[in-house]
Amino acid sequence: MPVGEWRHAWLVALVWAMSTLSVLGQVQWSVDTTQIQWGEPLQLTAEWLLNMDELQSGMADASAWPAWTDTTSAGLEILSSSPIDTLAAPVESGQDILLRKTWTLTSWDSGFVVMPPASFGPYETSPLLIRVLTPVLAEDAQPMPPADIVAVEWSLWERLQRAWPWLVAGLLLLGLVLLARFLWKRKPQRALGETPVAPTALAEPPHVVALRVLNDLKNEEGWNHGRAKEVQALASLTLRQYLEGRFGLPAAERTTSDIAALLPASAVPVAWQTRLVQAFEQADAVKFAKGELPARTHLALLEAYIDFVLDTQTPDDDAR
Repeated sequence: MPVGEWRHAWLVALVWAMSTLSVLGQVQWSVDTTQIQWGEPLQLTAEWLLNMDELQSGMADASAWPAWTDTTSAGLEILSSSPIDTLAAPVESGQDILLRKTWTLTSWDSGFVVMPPASFGPYETSPLLIRVLTPVLAEDAQPMPPADIVAVEWSLWERLQRAWPWLVAGLLLLGLVLLARFLWKRKPQRALGETPVAPTALAEPPHVVALRVLNDLKNEEGWNHGRAKEVQALASLTLRQYLEGRFGLPAAERTTSDIAALLPASAVPVAWQTRLVQAFEQADAVKFAKGELPARTHLALLEAYIDFVLDTQTPDDDAR
């Protein structure tokens, strides 16, 4: 046998001769089998014996254990690992506490895998030898056809849980549509081509406006305070506007002579026509500084205006 093969056989025999239980100091680890095939699980268990003082000192905290994540230092793939379990130590060990942790490992490369020594705090384990075998295939082995897609049967509750975001979104959208439709129906519709008309405030009847202004002028007695021209001008304008609103007579912008010419053809009672013309002429005399009236005449004019409005208001106005 060549020297190289003797050396390889000696190494294998040396490690293989070691027990599957490797012990050094207070830490030991073991595997449930030393031979697996590709992808088969292998369980590695580490046990640490220590007394209560060592435990409380933090000697065996998480940082003292191997910090493996996806693979071990030997390249074995870590499938899972357990948390550190705290147990009572066997009586014969002479210690107080037993800490135990397990890793489930596998490998996809055939050959011998040596688990090198691992540090557990101040202790170090001995190496372990794992043999990984290639699966034995039959000579006429053929690739397996792809498996069928597994049908998943969802329960009604599971379907609702998966679909609830879409259900909520659909309900919200439906609510918005119904709200928009409701508001649209409540919106007043107008005929095609019809222009919107702005609402107008209800106008006061002509007699109400006239009586309010004339009574205010009468009660204020402005002619006694140097405002005779202002009083007669406002009183005359108020009565002219009443003639327009009540009888349709365009009197607001007309002179007294124009109004006198229009009165015979108007609906103003004949008994009042001459009196109105005389009252307007007296007011003109004051407005245009052609003369002054005594206080009694100012009052008489306003009272005549008020009597005319009360006498000529419509029956509907009387009801108000």
